[in-house]
Amino acid sequence: MTKKLPRVAAVHDISGYGKCSLTVAIPLLSAAGIEVCPLVTATLSTNTLFPGFTFYDMTEHMRTCIAHWRALGLKFESVYSGFLGSAEQIGLVMDLIQNFESGVAVVDPVMGDHGKVISTYTKEMCDKMADLVAVADVVTPNITEACLLAGRPYAGPSLAKDEAESLCRSVKGRGAKNVVLTGVVRGEKLYNCVLQESGKYFESEIGRLDFSMHGTGDLFTSTLTAALVRGYTLADAVASAALFVRDAMVYSLEVENVNERGVAFEPLVYELNSGVYLG
Repeated sequence: MTKKLPRVAAVHDISGYGKCSLTVAIPLLSAAGIEVCPLVTATLSTNTLFPGFTFYDMTEHMRTCIAHWRALGLKFESVYSGFLGSAEQIGLVMDLIQNFESGVAVVDPVMGDHGKVISTYTKEMCDKMADLVAVADVVTPNITEACLLAGRPYAGPSLAKDEAESLCRSVKGRGAKNVVLTGVVRGEKLYNCVLQESGKYFESEIGRLDFSMHGTGDLFTSTLTAALVRGYTLADAVASAALFVRDAMVYSLEVENVNERGVAFEPLVYELNSGVYLG
């Protein structure tokens, strides 16, 4: 019997140094038994946390690549988007989602963090991100991004349960079927807050680490996407992603220059071969 290999169109930038985006998504999804078709939104010398990074917009190449994929009749089990390089790219990703039998559409609305917008993002891009969110099956904003989508001032990292639910409902009001609000802090716990298509709200809890490192947002959503594509529930996908990020961060403490290099997930990635991480 012929085996089916699920396929994901991964729409992200690629940074030469400082793990994020495609340098996270490709190895992680591949380890979970998923074929990755990268659609590069921009190329950068490093991620945007490094001063002086170079940035090259790949909008034109995206357009011709999508046209070629259409001519080939490609279909995907998922379209998974992250960092975008221009306002026009938002429409290109919407085309992928709506016209390629794309299965589950996962949108990580990468716009900023800690109350600040990424330096390459314009107001037009932030405004148009709501259009992309409207066609998503799952959207995974952090608090900064959720506040931008909801038109609210940044609320800080700590939200009470009713505040988190209200913010999720505002984002869902943009049209997304399911919302996963990431990184809500309460004391010694970290919460990923989920509002499902049915309207049911729940929170997934995990112990909070007292340090941070870059690349964890992409690691979370890539792990979540892998689980969804492999057929797991959203609740299982969220729990798997949170646990994998935490364990990778703990492992990273033993790796040299990790604060510069980004979260060291590579030694653990083999444990995702079933599609979820069990710890």
